[in-house]
Amino acid sequence: MIVAAGGFYLWGMNSYKDRFLGNTYINGIEVSGKTKAEAYKLVSEQAVIPKAITVTKKDGTTFSIKLSEIGYNDNTQNLITQYYTQQNHYSWFSSAMKRTDFTFESKFKYDKAKLEKVLKRKVLDSQSTKDPEDAYIKKGDDNSYVVVKETTGDAVEEGKIDELYSYVENQIDDGSFDVDISKADCYKKPAITADMLEETCKKLNNLNDIEITFDFIYTTETLTGDTIMDWITFDEDNAEAGYTVDEDKAMAYVEDLADKYDTYGKDREFKTTKRGTITIPEGQGCYGWWIDQQKTCDLIVDLVEKGESAETEPVYCVNPDSAYEYTCNKDWRTADKDYGNTYIEVDLTAQHLWYYKDGKLAMESDIVSGYPSKSRNTPGGVYKLWYKEKGKTLRGSADGQSYASYVDYWNNVSTIGIGLHDASWQNGNFGGERYKSSTWGSHGCINMPLDKAKYVYEKIDMGTPVFMYW
Repeated sequence: MIVAAGGFYLWGMNSYKDRFLGNTYINGIEVSGKTKAEAYKLVSEQAVIPKAITVTKKDGTTFSIKLSEIGYNDNTQNLITQYYTQQNHYSWFSSAMKRTDFTFESKFKYDKAKLEKVLKRKVLDSQSTKDPEDAYIKKGDDNSYVVVKETTGDAVEEGKIDELYSYVENQIDDGSFDVDISKADCYKKPAITADMLEETCKKLNNLNDIEITFDFIYTTETLTGDTIMDWITFDEDNAEAGYTVDEDKAMAYVEDLADKYDTYGKDREFKTTKRGTITIPEGQGCYGWWIDQQKTCDLIVDLVEKGESAETEPVYCVNPDSAYEYTCNKDWRTADKDYGNTYIEVDLTAQHLWYYKDGKLAMESDIVSGYPSKSRNTPGGVYKLWYKEKGKTLRGSADGQSYASYVDYWNNVSTIGIGLHDASWQNGNFGGERYKSSTWGSHGCINMPLDKAKYVYEKIDMGTPVFMYW
């Protein structure tokens, strides 16, 4: 029996020679009676470490990196050898009575330089790599605009190559062998995105419907989107800069408005008191509607750039030296005339003034106008009463002489210093040919008796036109 038992024991020792004892498990896998190589194969097949790393690119395509390419070296084989060595093969018989479990976490080492070399070849140097493309605005056949969305591409930004490497290495170190590199923050980004162009696109499309209406009192002029669209310059390759308005075309439009509606600087038919209907040139007069073309153009360009419709008036000129506005009484403006039945009439030849209110004579007076020299003559034209001052000293020079004359009532009707005022130095003598005397002729103004100048100051409204003629 002893010999038989000894033989059985030796048989068991021989059976487990170079093999794991019975009832042995590694990571839950039975390796009883398996050699180290056989155990390694079984455990490796069930391990979480695959044969290769799968990398998914931004375009959805994938490629594999064999672990052998990057100097793969895991801990499985070393640990299996350790577990085998730890077993007491002399106690093979008792192993059948008690289960032995070995567990470990699969880990491996790899050569990061080799990994980065593979990534460089398959990602950075790939012929299929695409740069990002900026979003842009495209004009369709129906004259409407649409935003074409940007594309991100998969080209790695030069300064962020190390971030790509670190991202992949961190994923592998965390036990992931299916790496999506589209999530790495390392790619070139488009400079212009669709969100950045939406407002510009909206403005462009709104231009088709824009309307800018100018009020000319008796009528209106409307600038529509059809015309405006012809003024727009838009560079699809520089969409972020928005569109520009052709100011030359806008100015041409304003010039047409001015030609059609300006009355300043134009001759007028006028029915005189004594001489019938005559034509009075504007001369050096200042009466009429005069569009400030540059400011009106600027107004239009600003509205178009904002994509806004508006109902407005043109911007009218203002004399920079006197703040005189080149506008008139709106109630008198018609398609044919810019004045009504209330006005001052000055016949310079007859040296007489009439004031009509609502078509009825309200006041008249003899006058003394400017001495007929080059610097003192009173020029004919259509003026406007626009400024009054009580107790003023008039100063100036003419014909080589300076003067300073005090007046009680100053009624300015020009932008060149001509006004209607009292003249005590005339000693009550007005009319006739007194103006032809260098002593009594004025320096260009209309001299009047005190009570008549006071009447103008107190009774005649600002904005009243003044017709002067020879």
